[in-house]
Amino acid sequence: MKKVLLYSFLSMICILAYGQNFSSAQQIRNYLASNIIQLDPIEGEYDAEMVLRTDSPNRSDWRPGPGVMFIVKAYGTQYVVYYFMNNKVGQHQKIKIESIGTTNAYRIYWANSSTRAIITDNVRLKFDIELTSTDAKDMANDPSFKYRMIMSYDLIKKYPTGEMYTNASRRQIEEETKSWTGTGFALNSNYVVTNYHVVENAKTITLTGVNGNFTNRYPATVTALDKNNDLALLKLNGNACITIIPYSVKTTTSDVGEEIFVLGYPLTATMGDEIKLTTGVISSKSGFQGDVSLYQISAPVQPGNSGGPLFDSKGNVIGIVSAKHLGAENVGYAIKASYLRNLVESAASTSILPQTNRVTSPNLSGKVKTVKNFIYYIECKR
Repeated sequence: MKKVLLYSFLSMICILAYGQNFSSAQQIRNYLASNIIQLDPIEGEYDAEMVLRTDSPNRSDWRPGPGVMFIVKAYGTQYVVYYFMNNKVGQHQKIKIESIGTTNAYRIYWANSSTRAIITDNVRLKFDIELTSTDAKDMANDPSFKYRMIMSYDLIKKYPTGEMYTNASRRQIEEETKSWTGTGFALNSNYVVTNYHVVENAKTITLTGVNGNFTNRYPATVTALDKNNDLALLKLNGNACITIIPYSVKTTTSDVGEEIFVLGYPLTATMGDEIKLTTGVISSKSGFQGDVSLYQISAPVQPGNSGGPLFDSKGNVIGIVSAKHLGAENVGYAIKASYLRNLVESAASTSILPQTNRVTSPNLSGKVKTVKNFIYYIECKR
């Protein structure tokens, strides 16, 4: 009896990923550590205890003592169970584990018997499996066995440790915050305009969307900065070639009430990579706290719109989107194009400002189709 029970307990020691060829506990630990961010709550190495209880008057409860158990996802919702004895791993044919939806609950099978279990705090997994008559007979190795039999498991995760999870989460956040995005638009001679705050502290800058191509990524370098007015002038590198630009840059001041539209790439993580259009009017010829370098606009803007063009109703670029007012609805700000002219004159040549408006469509959708291939998605990394 004890020999059979010992085999059943030790055979639960190792649950391995489908297709992985683990031959040692250290290999499994390495797998868990290297995939810690993607691990399911149940995955890990456990200190495990098991009790086999039966109401047979001829058999007492059996406790084999503590053991070690590894649980690693196989595929989809499934977990393949392997035994680990004498430094050898083999698949167990009876034990199966299956996740229940996206919860911390799992269904655990022993042959024809099953139960549900919840891992609490991603640390403890405790469950009882009452064996069916057939499974009890098989476990007892006695075809005449007719008593109730329950297998009780109490597992405490010891690897990866809580500190490892915390450090991995911190590293992930740090990696995510090392990259950020914005919008820019084309000038002549492969120059691109964006905001200073978009490229600030960036070690690498790449652009996509050049001539409507979102497959190729082009590096860019900063050629001039205007920190006070939040402007940056970039130069496309590599084999990128900006074709004839359809819009002009209008540097005279536009009037309050003039209809405008904005194109850019806001909040791409949740809103998608397609260029976004918003419309509105010039609400004021001065910006936050009366800043005369800015227009106040009613077109909604979000993080990621920064550096994008502000168009008037004729398709002229009249400003560069720079900020939104967090305390008000549909209040955004754009730097007037005259300040871009000043930056260009000090750093390059006024000839890089497009001066001929080729936007001829009478409707907004036509204007968008004409200009959108010259508005770029900018990704920066530290």
